[in-house]
Amino acid sequence: MARRKRKILTGVEIGSGTVKVVMGEFEANDLLAIVGVGEFPSIKVVKGEIIDADIVREQLMQALRAAERASGTEIDRIFLAVTGGSIRSENNPGWTAITRPDRRVLEEDLITAHTNAKAYALPPDKRVLHHLDRRYLLDGNREVTNPIGLVGGRLDAEIHVIYGQHNNIETVCRMLNDVMGYPAADIAFSGLASGFAVLPPEEMEKGVLVIDLGAGVTEYVLFYGAGVCHSGQVTVGCDHLANDLSLGLRLPIPRCRQVLTRLESLGASAEMTPDGRSRPLVVEAIGRTARSIPLSSVEQIIDLRLSELFHVILEDLRRHKVLSRIATGVVLCGGGALVHGVQRLARRVFDMNIVVGTPWRTAGNPGVAASPRYATPVGLIRWGRLSMAIADSEPSVIEQTWRELRRGMGTVGRALKW
Repeated sequence: MARRKRKILTGVEIGSGTVKVVMGEFEANDLLAIVGVGEFPSIKVVKGEIIDADIVREQLMQALRAAERASGTEIDRIFLAVTGGSIRSENNPGWTAITRPDRRVLEEDLITAHTNAKAYALPPDKRVLHHLDRRYLLDGNREVTNPIGLVGGRLDAEIHVIYGQHNNIETVCRMLNDVMGYPAADIAFSGLASGFAVLPPEEMEKGVLVIDLGAGVTEYVLFYGAGVCHSGQVTVGCDHLANDLSLGLRLPIPRCRQVLTRLESLGASAEMTPDGRSRPLVVEAIGRTARSIPLSSVEQIIDLRLSELFHVILEDLRRHKVLSRIATGVVLCGGGALVHGVQRLARRVFDMNIVVGTPWRTAGNPGVAASPRYATPVGLIRWGRLSMAIADSEPSVIEQTWRELRRGMGTVGRALKW
């Protein structure tokens, strides 16, 4: 019997802190097995944007090679994450009249409404990353999750569009092409990919906000119903925490990064505690006398920056009137989710349930399978599986996407691009 060819997918994230490459394949019961990991520091990526292509290209090559060595196999299909300050989103409506005698909504009506919603023109310097379901309305006022089979005179379909600066996105895509000799199979917004890693399909529908706290950018996506209700990014991350500590405490940035990763062992927290002043942090520097810094100063700096970041996200959600869509709470991921006390601080700001998310049904490398740091590249693999429609039973793209994301509620057809 011929040996079944392994279907290994690869997620690549060129982040502000490191370049991460994760290789994985799907086993029975939707279990994602991690077979290879490569990571290399990215020193010329600022706020998600590449500022020196030659250096970052070398860093990407090193991470890709490390993943191939760890897996013992060559990289084949790659799915690439994009982020940065140029990423934007907006909601676009489209509608169609239901004119047949029984006024029953059919799949062709959804396709027409979606096509009309996508019939708009972005400026030539912009590039669409995703057209995502947002909501459906019947007769202008009845919001439904799946209108097929329902009766109405008009169907409105609202889509959530995520787009970015064309040249910025093309820079990342061409860099991967230069290194590998072929393009990425697909690209995805980092925040969306992270959601695929930490949220099972049934959780996506309930209304949950995913916040990915990266080194230079924080992305957030509100999953609701059959798709995405809102998304955004703030060009603030853990690098800014280290920079704030460096300025406020007059310490080298590498030392401040160590403080961030050791908060718990130091007895400190991202949220200010009442007895912080009585707990000193002794710091030493080459050629300088050791000095004592109250931990309250460390906590205050971190608290102020993270509180400001979370309030920016909260106000954006309020401005777009989507806070009521968050039913189950907030999931934190990315390296910033490991900062001790960030859950309590986020709970104070959002006043809702906060959890740290790790990849669901993921096995293999424990440093990846149990860590929020790798949410984006792991999520890219799950995204890639849907994008490529890879499954043993070989269902159509429409059938597989709807089965996994809508849990058998029906099908939209080729008008959707997940």
